[in-house]
Formats: sequence, C-alpha cells, structure tokens
Amino acid sequence: MQLSFFLVAALALSAAHLLRLPNRGKVWVASVAFLVGLLMTSGLIRGLADLNNLGRSTAFDRIVNAAVAEAKQDPAPLIVFTGASYSRNAIDPERLTLALREAGYPHRVINLSIEAASVLERHQHLEQFMRLSGRVPDVVFIETSQAFDTRVAFMFGNAKFTARAIEQYDLRTSLHTLSGLREGACQGVTGCAKDLVFLGLHTGLNLFNVGRIGRGEAAEEAGLETAWDPQYVPRAEVDPAEIERLSVATVPIPNWIQTYRQNLHRALQAQGVREVAYYQPPILSAEMRAYATQVCATELAEHVCFAPTDPGLLAQLNGPVWFDADHLLDAGAAIYSRWLIMRLLESDVMAAPT
Repeated sequence: MQLSFFLVAALALSAAHLLRLPNRGKVWVASVAFLVGLLMTSGLIRGLADLNNLGRSTAFDRIVNAAVAEAKQDPAPLIVFTGASYSRNAIDPERLTLALREAGYPHRVINLSIEAASVLERHQHLEQFMRLSGRVPDVVFIETSQAFDTRVAFMFGNAKFTARAIEQYDLRTSLHTLSGLREGACQGVTGCAKDLVFLGLHTGLNLFNVGRIGRGEAAEEAGLETAWDPQYVPRAEVDPAEIERLSVATVPIPNWIQTYRQNLHRALQAQGVREVAYYQPPILSAEMRAYATQVCATELAEHVCFAPTDPGLLAQLNGPVWFDADHLLDAGAAIYSRWLIMRLLESDVMAAPT
C-alpha cells in the first residue's frame, strides 16, 4: 500500500512538471492551473484510498464492525434499529431478540445507533453495514426526532471538525444538507448562516481528503464497539413526572426530511428490505413527544410508526428510570423493550412465526 502512495506522488509530481506555467503569466491563469492541479491530485488520492479501502475511521465504524460480526455469526433474519443517542440508551438488542424468539420469531435485533447521528449519517452507515456483512435486513426501523428534523446539520452543534463530521459530508449528504438549510431547518438566521459556513468547510475537507489517510486504517480494521450503551446511574436530576405531561402543540414537519424519508424508504425497499418502519424512544419533553405523534399520524400514517404516547408506557416511566431528560437508564430501557415488543407483535411488521 505504501508503494502505491509513492507511485501516486511520483505521478502527481510528473503531472505538475508537465503542466507548469511560464515564469510570468496572468494571476487568474495561475489560479486556475493551481485549482486544476489540486483537484487532480485530490482525485488521485481519493481513488487510491478507495482502492485500498482507506477512510476516516470513527466510533460509528466500530459500531458497524460489531454489528457486521454479529450478523455473520447468526443467519437469522435481521431487524436493524438506526438512531442517535436516544436509541443507543433505549434499544437493547439482546432483550428484544430473546423476546421475539420466545414469541416464535427467529429474528435477531441489531442496534446501529450513535450519539448525534442524523438520518443522513445513519443512512451512510446502514449502507456500510449491508455492504460489509453481505446481508439485507428484513426490517429497518428509522428513528424520528424533532431535534434532527428541524436542524439538518445537527452535528455542527456537537462535534465540528471531527473525523465523523468530515466523513459524512460527501457530495450526496452535503446536497441534502443544503436542501434542508434552504428550507430553514436550522436555528434562526444566524444559525442558518453558521451552518452554511460549516457545511462549506466540512464539504471542502471531505473533498480534499483531509484526515482520510493519516492513520492508514481501513474502516473495518478500526475495532469493535457495541451500540447498546446501558446506563445505571443518572447524570442529571430530572422530574420523572414530566413524562405524563401532554402537549398538543404542532410544529411543521420540514419538507426536506419528508422528501428524504420517502426517498430513503423507496431505496431501502429497492435493496430488498421487506419492511421499513419508524419509531421514537421515550423522552421527557412533552413537545418532542407531541412532534413524534404528529409525524406518525400525518407524514407516516401509512407506515408502521411507534410514538411514545401510550398512557400505560408513560405511567411506568414515571419513576427513577431516567439517565437525563432525553435518555433512559437500563431500568427504563427494560420497560420500553417490553412495550416495544408488544407493539411489534401487534403490528404488520413481523412475518408469520416459524
């Protein structure tokens, strides 16, 4: 692999020598020549990195690797949950798998979630999981969330200029993000302007391979990390009774996310996914729960969509089961798992028991 990079470096130097300009020339000509050379070199590096399967290895890659290893060990049909930290602390795949098998279903549940992961980043890594495992999930559950729907560049509020942030802003993701920003899926005029600047910077860093081959590591060699992250001790004091507060407030569902979800739904089914469904893990915010209910009742009314609004579930979560206002402790995840299994078995998602 190192020899390949030396060959590319030699090719780039040769090209620079052949394309060099006269000692004197117009500034714009020199600028264009420099830009052309930069793009050619970046393209060569990207092509060679792709050939050697090199990228910016991240925690999400480690989560994918662990999921791939699990999928290869168990030939059972797969149910994959893709989400952010809400799901990382709420979806226990072993609990759900055991409950399904006790009910007569052979499926294995896989959690493919990580903090601050937008639906765009999750899609990238779901595709990575399918490519590396050679498996197409029987069912894919996509987490819905007001926080991500109304701020398309959510990552910029959490981890700017990290490997994960740079990695995800390829051309496809950047165009979808730009579409969301144009529709105002950001935090006010100032927030939109900042997100637009950060988008340009991150897209440029991605385009020019910044940090891509620094460690010389393929994503599948980055190690393993499980997505399920149980918590047992609260990190913030909350009022669990807040879970029983209801809200009827309505927030417009951004057009960009509706279009994106429709396209993603069709794309997954075209790849062989039998069922695409949606869900929102429990959170204390009544407004965010109301938004999830609105999404399920309107945009996703024709699909299976589980919003955390069942009074029975809410009553059980009125207690010491919260890690913080947005995430469950393991005790809360156990309650949610039992509820989720009942919803699964009542829905049309599952195929006939074997």
